Amino acid sequence: MNEGTRLCFFPTSFPDESVFSLISRYHRLSGNADDRDTLRELFGKHAFVVTSHLPSLIDTLVRILPSGAQIDAQGIIDRHTTFPYYRPFLTERQISLSVAAMKGDSARGLKTMMGLVACQVGGGNPYRFCAQCAEHDDHLFGQPYWHRAHQLPAVHICHEHGTALYVLDASWVDLHRHRLFLPTTQGVIDHAKKIVFDERQSARMRILAVSSKQVLDTGLGAISQVRLQDIYRDLASDLGLAHTNGRLRIPEFATWIRQKTLDFPTAGPFQFISTGDACAPDWALSLLRKARKSTHPLKHLVLLHCLNGNWGRIMVCATEDRKSASQVRVESTSQPPTPSSALHQQLRSMLVDNKNSLRRCAQQLGLTTTTLRIEATRLGIQVSTRPKALTEARLATLREALTSTIPLKTLAQRYQVSVISLYRILRMYPDVANARIQCIFERERNARRKKFSRGLQTSFARRLPDYAWLHKHDRPWLTQAIKAAPKKKIIPATRIKWDKRDQAFAEAVKKHSEQLYAMQKPIQVTRASIGRSMRQRPILEKHLFKLPLTVQALAASIESTEDFQCRRLQWAALQTKDYHPAAPAWLLLRVAGLKTSITGKLLQVLEELLK
Repeated sequence: MNEGTRLCFFPTSFPDESVFSLISRYHRLSGNADDRDTLRELFGKHAFVVTSHLPSLIDTLVRILPSGAQIDAQGIIDRHTTFPYYRPFLTERQISLSVAAMKGDSARGLKTMMGLVACQVGGGNPYRFCAQCAEHDDHLFGQPYWHRAHQLPAVHICHEHGTALYVLDASWVDLHRHRLFLPTTQGVIDHAKKIVFDERQSARMRILAVSSKQVLDTGLGAISQVRLQDIYRDLASDLGLAHTNGRLRIPEFATWIRQKTLDFPTAGPFQFISTGDACAPDWALSLLRKARKSTHPLKHLVLLHCLNGNWGRIMVCATEDRKSASQVRVESTSQPPTPSSALHQQLRSMLVDNKNSLRRCAQQLGLTTTTLRIEATRLGIQVSTRPKALTEARLATLREALTSTIPLKTLAQRYQVSVISLYRILRMYPDVANARIQCIFERERNARRKKFSRGLQTSFARRLPDYAWLHKHDRPWLTQAIKAAPKKKIIPATRIKWDKRDQAFAEAVKKHSEQLYAMQKPIQVTRASIGRSMRQRPILEKHLFKLPLTVQALAASIESTEDFQCRRLQWAALQTKDYHPAAPAWLLLRVAGLKTSITGKLLQVLEELLK
């Protein structure tokens, strides 16, 4: 379609319909023969892949919609993609970058930026539908369509009917990624399979599906991670899983979470439940600690369910925070801002009634700690300040102590400071850090020198364990130490008395050859077979010229190939005697494993056996 040209029509969206479903219905109504024609018409690309989750080129689609279509790019993102499901748990920067990527030409790297790839949940694009919903849509709208709520991560049950969803085969979807299809398409019907799970898991999965639908429909913006942590800690306190000061009871909390997650699957998107430390669920503890990265909404919903919470509580708290933020927001002027009475009232409530720290209050109100300390002083509220323990004199003492080889933990106990403070001093003063590294190196070098010198009196240098380290870090001293060491006499290895070994081998050859001849099923007695039986084959092969008696014994014991074949023929006659007294020649030769064309001594033995 030419630039500036708009579509003649576009279908009206259905409740909770995905953008992929909208485009698929337009393709069916437009009468285009090929799916690629529709893609080229809407997006200008015939090889574009449309998804129901986080699509791109939304601005391109909006520009060609009919003038009567009262919908913009943000409306498509909010009402026809799954992005509102992830938005509350992202930062403002992630939200702006995600919206720009979906409106732009490519959404490549979007899931990585949102943290969906590294969260152990998965970032696939499944296509699921409910059979009862499809029947209801067909009756009400005349056409089944794809629901956004069915495409959310880990949603395997319909939130409305409580029945298992059908999911399309991923290999079929990948093969037809440029096609536009609906639940009634024949290929979808042929390759859709019903999701199977245990009956005991159905109740948990239904609650999770309902919660996911609530998150999708509320349309909340970014929620403060600190606010979420406060909600989770309050729920844990209500269950007796936290101390009065707010700290978690880790053993009790871990036991509670494990019991609550027993009815959840442990594979697919739920594999994060079974990974990590068995004593403490890392995925749950990370949501209650300082957030260092965005976390998948599924983990928040599972934790909320485990703590007997619901999404409605988070909605109420988020709404209250938004109202409070709008009340305390002050317009910037040339004069210093004058705090409002609402801020004073909220600050007094947080510091006096809730016993929060200045840092926590600053995080929740969006102000600096210094500003809140000044306002607290104006209100007459006593705020405890952390004393500065590292004075100049004490800092000088610690710097001198850090130049020794004493462990940091010992120094921390001796001077009553934290190990972290000692590490900070080392980072602040590189000369102290270098001096400490040099002291530790000299201590190790002296210890290795002393150990190496003792070992050098009785052993060779290269055989000592410290040789490699000294060769790398202290080579001049190593060279002088080896030169000054007393010369050690090399004791030759004990010589072998070949005459005694020759006699022993000759007797062993006779003994083992007799054993080989006495075996029920004949094997050819050769030098190699005798050597294998004696377990001395390498010596017989490499040093046989030093063993004359053994050579004579081998010559008397080994047999030729013809002699071995004669023995095989005689053994075959004994084997066939019981079930075939007058065995023909071909049977004897087959049992003996010989060819039919025989001559010489072997022919004479065969004739005697036939007589």
